[in-house]
Amino acid sequence: MFNPWLNAVFLFLLCALPAPAADVSYQRDVWPIFKRHCLGCHTDGKAKGGLRLDDIAALKKGGKHGALFIAGKPDKSLLMQQVTGDPPEMPENEPPLTAEKVKILRDWIGQGAKIDAAPKVVRPPVVIPATYAFAPAVTSVSLSPDGKLAAVAVRSEVVLFNVDDDAPPRRLATDFDLITHVEFSPDGKRLAAAGGSPQQFGGVIFFDPTDGKRQSSRRVGNDTLFKGNFSPDGQTIALGGSGGAIHLIPVDTKAEAKAIELHSDWVMAVAYTPDGKQLVSGSRDKTTKVSSVESLKLLRSIDQSADIINAVATDRTNAISAGNARTLNGFDFKLALAGAEVTGSGNGARPVNNRDQYLRAYEAQPDAVMALAISGDRKLLAVATRAAEVRIYQTDNRQRKSSVVKAPAPVLAIALNQDGSRLLIGSKTGEVQVFETTTTKLLKSFIPVPVASIKTTAR
Repeated sequence: MFNPWLNAVFLFLLCALPAPAADVSYQRDVWPIFKRHCLGCHTDGKAKGGLRLDDIAALKKGGKHGALFIAGKPDKSLLMQQVTGDPPEMPENEPPLTAEKVKILRDWIGQGAKIDAAPKVVRPPVVIPATYAFAPAVTSVSLSPDGKLAAVAVRSEVVLFNVDDDAPPRRLATDFDLITHVEFSPDGKRLAAAGGSPQQFGGVIFFDPTDGKRQSSRRVGNDTLFKGNFSPDGQTIALGGSGGAIHLIPVDTKAEAKAIELHSDWVMAVAYTPDGKQLVSGSRDKTTKVSSVESLKLLRSIDQSADIINAVATDRTNAISAGNARTLNGFDFKLALAGAEVTGSGNGARPVNNRDQYLRAYEAQPDAVMALAISGDRKLLAVATRAAEVRIYQTDNRQRKSSVVKAPAPVLAIALNQDGSRLLIGSKTGEVQVFETTTTKLLKSFIPVPVASIKTTAR
């Protein structure tokens, strides 16, 4: 017999039951989370904690802390414990996963952690347009030792041009999504272009600047590399990494690339000391550190800034660093490293308490410092900020020698040649300018790539 009241109660109870979770696909739902938030530290190139997420067999095996998940038991799975803590342990140095992404992982494990397909990495080809719709930002610049040849990085290509004539620029293509660093070797016979593609790979390409042909190339890690420096002998280039390491990449492709694990966040810039024995690095973790090339170990954290460090350099006696805090500081190597003792992990090291004894401060800067450039003879230092001014200092007394005013701000990249007689700047506006440093006379100013409705003839 039909009972309307009982039927209503049954329908109410049925509606009150939680809806079953939608089927979760590893390929469609889980892999994109791993790819976006985890591959920077857990891939073949950098398996932090012994854990890889880019290989199915390695994923199932787990890392040194055991299995990453227990099928059907999300609450007992290490993965869920790491992404749901207060605060969560993972992703490291990133905001916590959204509640939606945490639910996807939980439901995937709860449904048996099935893997319906191997990870699929789709890498769209890098396309360099014949003509850009708008002038792209210049991300890095370099001058040959004699100051006659200039190289600038524009998105995925390097543009080479002569400073002293109006010969057409040469465009050198790469397969990088972004070039973050270009640099002539100390002898001017080699040009390095470094960068990579986010969450995919980092790399460097070596060109012959006389004809623009590739000499060799290397890929390192699974994320973009950042600003660096050739060793004094020109045989190795040191570059910053997104995982907190300095990467030492030999020009010789048969030689092993090495890494120094130092920082807890992106290494934004690296510079060799004049003797090639040490490296100075600056990071998003706000620290400036000195490490040994020979031992591949930290020597000392020489400073903790109030904000991100964007650029570093070295003169004959000092490490120099600057960033968003608008301060430009030099640190005397001899005093900073005297009697240095490091205990614990590199990331746990702290600046010593005698900072005032080795600090060699420059004048305050008008805005956040975006780039530093040291002349080959280490006598001049150029400083670019978000303001429309590039300042040039004498490193022996830290006094300002000259300034280039009304620069196309913000200037993102600068370079000096061997004797510091020429200054090259690259702007977010896409403009490149070359100056004579003694008189601050403008030698050349133009957009280095073809842009729709913009003439690129140098003036």
